[in-house]
Amino acid sequence: MNCFDRLVLFGTYKPISYPQAMDWQAYSAGVKRIDYEKKFANELRLEMKAHIKDVAAQEKLDIIHVGQNVRKESLVADMLTRRGEHEGIVCILSTMESCRCFKVGKNPKTKYLELQWSPGKCLHYYVYLIDPDYGLCYLRVPTWAPFRLQFYFNGHNWLERRMKAEGIGFRKADNCFIRIDDFDRAQQIVESFNPKSLHHRLDELASRFVAVHRRWGSGLHWTTYQAEWATDIVFKSTRILPDLYQELVRTAAVEVKCPDIYGFLGRRLTEQSASEVSNRLQTLIEGTRIKHTLGHTSIKMYDKQDRILRIETTTSNVSFFKHHREVRHRDGTRETKHTSMRKTIYSLGALGEQMQACSRRYLSFISQWRDHSRERADLRKVTRSVKDNKQRSYRGLNFFRQDDLQFMLAIIRGEHLINGFTNRALQALLPGWSPQKIGRMLTRFRVLRLIKRIGKTYKYYLAQLGKRTLVAALQLKERVILPAMAAA
Repeated sequence: MNCFDRLVLFGTYKPISYPQAMDWQAYSAGVKRIDYEKKFANELRLEMKAHIKDVAAQEKLDIIHVGQNVRKESLVADMLTRRGEHEGIVCILSTMESCRCFKVGKNPKTKYLELQWSPGKCLHYYVYLIDPDYGLCYLRVPTWAPFRLQFYFNGHNWLERRMKAEGIGFRKADNCFIRIDDFDRAQQIVESFNPKSLHHRLDELASRFVAVHRRWGSGLHWTTYQAEWATDIVFKSTRILPDLYQELVRTAAVEVKCPDIYGFLGRRLTEQSASEVSNRLQTLIEGTRIKHTLGHTSIKMYDKQDRILRIETTTSNVSFFKHHREVRHRDGTRETKHTSMRKTIYSLGALGEQMQACSRRYLSFISQWRDHSRERADLRKVTRSVKDNKQRSYRGLNFFRQDDLQFMLAIIRGEHLINGFTNRALQALLPGWSPQKIGRMLTRFRVLRLIKRIGKTYKYYLAQLGKRTLVAALQLKERVILPAMAAA
C-alpha cells in the first residue's frame, strides 16, 4: 500500500511576501516607514486576533493557550476522546512561536530606513478541525506579517474517508491499515488524489480563519514544505514480521553504505556530497527504526502493529527531486527538461511518483538479503532449558561448555551420518566419559530434538535441527575460538 502520510503546506500571500511588497502596501495605506510597526503591522495583528476570537465565539469554544513544552497532539487526542470525531472545529490553541517577520531597520549602504527580514516571535493560532474530506488537520495562523500560513493533514485519514464513501471495508490502527478488502481499488483512490480540490479547500479555510484574506486572498500561493510517502507491506500474521524485522534492521545497519543511499534517492555520488549522508539506528517506544539521511531527505524503515513493515521516504525540500517538466524562461520561451521539482502543490502527483520510486529501490535492495530469522529461532530453541513428558528439566545447549562441545564433535563425525551411533560407539570417541554420562547426554540431546532414536533400538541419528546446529558449533570452534586463542 502506497500513500502520502504526512503533508505540511505553506500558504504565502504574494502581495506582502517580500519587504518591498509590504513596504508598498504600507505606503498605499498612507503609513510612513517609521510608523510601520505601530500603525500598520500592529493594527493587522489586532485584526487577526479579533477575527479568531469571533470564530471561537461563534463555535462556542475557548481559545486555549499552551506553552512550548506542551505536546499539542496529545492535548487534541484527549479532546477527541471526549468530543468524538464528528466534523467541525475541535479546538483552537494559541502559543508564542518564532517566525520570520518584517521590521524597520537602516540600510548600511543607503543610510535610509527600509523594511527588512528579521527573526522574531509572535502569537500563533492552531485551528484543529475534522474536515469532511481530509480528516483531522490543522491550520496554523500567525498574527504578524507576512502571515505565512501552515496547513497539515494526513494522507491516511483522507484515504480512510474515501474508502468509507465507496463502501470498501478496512481495519485501521495507529495510522496504518491492517486490513483492506480491496487493496487494488484503494491504490487507485490514492492515485486519483486531486491537488485542485485540495487547493480549493485550503482557500476556503484561509478565507474563514485569516482576517487579512479579504485584502490579499487573490494572491495566496500554496507550496509543499514537508512530505512523507509511506509504503506499507502488510503481513497476514503477527508471527512473521517481528523476527524478520530485527534481522532486516541488523543487516541494514551494516550493509547500507553511502553509495547505496544515493542510489535509493536517485542521486549521483560525488566526493563533495559524500559527507551529507548519515545512518541512524534508533529504538523507540513502539519499536526500532533505522533512518538513512541525505541532506533534507531521508528513508526510514520501521515496523507497526507487529504486521506492517513501513518504508517511508521523507523530505523537507521538494526541489531535491528532479523530473522532466516544462520550464518557462524569462524571455517567454518554454522547453521540457530534466530539472528540480517545483514546490507548488500541483507537483504533488509527480512528487508522489518520485518518492515511491525511492521506497521501491530501497525495498528491492533489502529483499536481496537472506532471512536468518529461522536460524535465530532455532538457536533460541536449542539453547534454552526444556522439560520432557515427565516434567524433568534439561539445560539447553552451551557452545562454550567443554563437555557439550566434545559431545557435539563426536556425534557429527562422518561415520555416524549413515549408520547412526550408539552409546558404545561414542565411548571410544569420548575417553574418560562413563557410559552413564554418555547416556544422560543422549537423553538430553533427544529432548532438545537434536537427535532421534531409531525405532525401539538404542541407536540414534542426527535430526535436521541437530545437523544445522552442530555444523555451526564445529565452525565456531575451528573458525572463531581456535584462531582467537592463537592470536591471544
